[in-house]
Amino acid sequence: KFDGVSESWFQRAKGLDSQQDEAKDAEMVRLYQQASERGHYKAMLNLAGLYIRGTGVDRSESKALDLVERALKLESPHAYYLMGVMLQQGIGVKQDKTAALSYFRHSADLGNKYGQLASGQALRNAFVNESGPNKERGYAIAVKMLECSLSQNHAEAGYLLGRHFLSFESNPERGLFYLQRAAALGHKDSIFKLSTIFKTGKDGVAKDPDRTACYDRVWDLLKKEPGRKFPDIDRLCPLPPPSATTGASDQSSPRVGLWHQVGNPSVMFRAAAGDSFPLVNGAPVHWEWEASPFEGSRLVSGQPCPWPGTWACEDLPLGCREFAHGETFPEVDGRPVTWRLVPLA
Repeated sequence: KFDGVSESWFQRAKGLDSQQDEAKDAEMVRLYQQASERGHYKAMLNLAGLYIRGTGVDRSESKALDLVERALKLESPHAYYLMGVMLQQGIGVKQDKTAALSYFRHSADLGNKYGQLASGQALRNAFVNESGPNKERGYAIAVKMLECSLSQNHAEAGYLLGRHFLSFESNPERGLFYLQRAAALGHKDSIFKLSTIFKTGKDGVAKDPDRTACYDRVWDLLKKEPGRKFPDIDRLCPLPPPSATTGASDQSSPRVGLWHQVGNPSVMFRAAAGDSFPLVNGAPVHWEWEASPFEGSRLVSGQPCPWPGTWACEDLPLGCREFAHGETFPEVDGRPVTWRLVPLA
């Protein structure tokens, strides 16, 4: 916590800062400097930003670095994030992107929403070219980081989560959910993305002219009033209701994709548009839809097994069998099929 005098100076300087009036820059700088001298690390960091941009002062990366380092000694979470930015971009220091990630992660661990965003994005990007369980674990950590940032109303985190689930995990419902969260915070890219998705019908989402028009109206409101938020976005532009995730044999499948028998995930069925759920061994069973599994756990006939263990045929409800590492996945009744790794119970 800061003493009352330094906090008062900081708040007055911050108010002048928001006015962006060059005639008041000198007073703003003076107040930030006074607060900094009394140990107000937020004032130090704002003053560092002025030196980086050259606002109200002569541009000086070395002075900015000194202020950030002073704030680091006071264990300011945002100071760790700013040092990460300086290392990432080579501002006042030699560029070192690896070290930058370390500072971003420390900032995130201290609860800084900007550090959480930077760490989540870096982790997601690092695991894009991985495969198997490593990719699944990496994505899970990245998503948790971004969710923490979004929980502190960082709208950009919601936008990145939305794009992630649309483009990398083929989960349109979850992608739309996060874009909607960001739109509620007035994030223009998320509002535009939602409008585009429903206009084009891409990313596994059906075309919907009414929803497109709705998000276009929200976009127009934001242009007229920059910075506006839309806490009632779910009332203004409600998302489509989620598709059912359960069904029974002989019923029509409510969604395309992979389903497994309830209580027996080794028995699977891949539903296309208009398909009905099949019987298993002549008996009706209940089915449950599942999201796309991680990369490397679904392979087709003729490919070698990368993970020794239990695999099941996705295309036909045949049950499961054991495969050794390198063993070739077979066809079934002369037709190529997809084999999927069955997770351990």
